[in-house]
Amino acid sequence: MGIKFRNFLALCMSLSFLTTAIAQTIVSGTIMDERINIPLPGASIIEKGTTNGAISDFDGNFSLKITEGSGEIEISYLRYTTITLSFDGDSDLGTISLSTKKKKKKKKKKKKYGKKNINK
Repeated sequence: MGIKFRNFLALCMSLSFLTTAIAQTIVSGTIMDERINIPLPGASIIEKGTTNGAISDFDGNFSLKITEGSGEIEISYLRYTTITLSFDGDSDLGTISLSTKKKKKKKKKKKKYGKKNINK
């Protein structure tokens, strides 16, 4: 192989790695409880339609490398309503407030007692 061809091949490989690095954007934010305004550590942040995700830290902060320039992320936390947010490029989504799910009231079952006829 000639030196020019090797240099050209090395340049092509370098550019392919560069475009992969450029394509990744970062979405960040802080996840808080809507009612009492405290951070929610351990909240799940997933890039919708992929398995790419992150978990919020102790202070509710997260940073997620996204493979596409725009799309949606889904944020969920146990006993809280799951929300979906859109992003476009590098985005700091700021403070994201999650609300608790409303409890369903349990219906009380009425016990029915029948009359027994006992013949002796």
